[in-house]
Amino acid sequence: MAGIVMRTLLFALVLLASATCALAQDEISLQQALRLGLQQNPQLAGYSFRRDALAGEAQSARLRPETAVQFEAENLAGSGAKSGVKAAEFTLSFGSVVELGGQRDARMGAVTARQQQLASEQRMAVLDVVAGVNYRFIALLAAQEQSRLAQEAWQLAQSLAESLDKRVQAGSTPKAELMRARAAVARTEIALDKARQQLREQALSLSAYWAEPNPAFSRASGDLFRLPALESLAGWQARLAQNPDLALLADATRLRAAELRKAEAEGKLALGWSAGVRQSQDTSDTALVVGVNIPLASGRRAAGAIQVARAEQDAAELAETSARTRLQTRLQQTYAAHQQALAEVENLRERILPLLQESSRDTTAAFNQGRYSSLELAMAQRELLEARAELISAALRAHETRIELERLTASAAYTEVTP
Repeated sequence: MAGIVMRTLLFALVLLASATCALAQDEISLQQALRLGLQQNPQLAGYSFRRDALAGEAQSARLRPETAVQFEAENLAGSGAKSGVKAAEFTLSFGSVVELGGQRDARMGAVTARQQQLASEQRMAVLDVVAGVNYRFIALLAAQEQSRLAQEAWQLAQSLAESLDKRVQAGSTPKAELMRARAAVARTEIALDKARQQLREQALSLSAYWAEPNPAFSRASGDLFRLPALESLAGWQARLAQNPDLALLADATRLRAAELRKAEAEGKLALGWSAGVRQSQDTSDTALVVGVNIPLASGRRAAGAIQVARAEQDAAELAETSARTRLQTRLQQTYAAHQQALAEVENLRERILPLLQESSRDTTAAFNQGRYSSLELAMAQRELLEARAELISAALRAHETRIELERLTASAAYTEVTP
């Protein structure tokens, strides 16, 4: 775990120490997005206040029992020989408590466990921000590809409508085909508007990680179709022990154990003492006064708190064990989805798209020669566009499942989409 923590912290330090550079006009890189997310994410900024609060708790927990000064006056304003202050007795004493059950160490142990838990929460939050920025950056890249594809679909529909217009004027093509082509142009215009709106929404979702409501960019620099090689399942499983959720649950178990030790220590003997000097006014004599305070049945009084702490510790251990099993299943499911997405990308790029591209070229040539109708050309173009849309979707899933694998294993930040 220490190695993963160091890698995470070093990665954050490198990003934070990097020189601040202006965004390229209307474009952002993944490194810039990660740096802004780590520097300006509101959730991460709040951890400094929680650390300060726990530092105050630690300062209080390490204090020893306070020493009190007590003054007593007896035999005042009585009657007869004890009227006024003639027979008064004045006592000045100091008192405190001797903790015999390791209460101070137990208090410090509980605060230390909470500090460790907070550190794990912060590491998990950093990984969540890194994963979230990656998700949104990939989604922005995919939206760009969808927008580009919608633009191309509109251009193809517009080109077909222009060709049919000339043929209708020449009398070689029925006007009904032109009407269908113009309707297709209108549909592609609607799809293009939606794709552009989706692009704007994805840019806003990305900039939300550094609380920027008006992002200065609308595009991401990167290659959606650049995918890492498939790693073995065994390698991911070996790194699952580094999962930040498991680390947080382990910290919760240690915290419950520390709270149990604290409850048990508080049930042990704490000896109160006092020592001082007493003066009698009638004889002007002084004497040493010593007192001891021994609480009775302190163990029985703490039994309820001990029972609660022990039950919470058992529940934390069970939650950790259950989470480990769930994460192992989730890792295998995510790996299978990643493997399937990579296979789909490969099939689309290597087998399906080349065939459809060749078919589209042949159909276009045949249409230009008058051997194919506009319906056959539109169908060939639509099949090619749909396959390219499937490729975008498959590449997006491949990246998303890879990011999820990285998040599950607390691996190094995912930056495979950079050019």
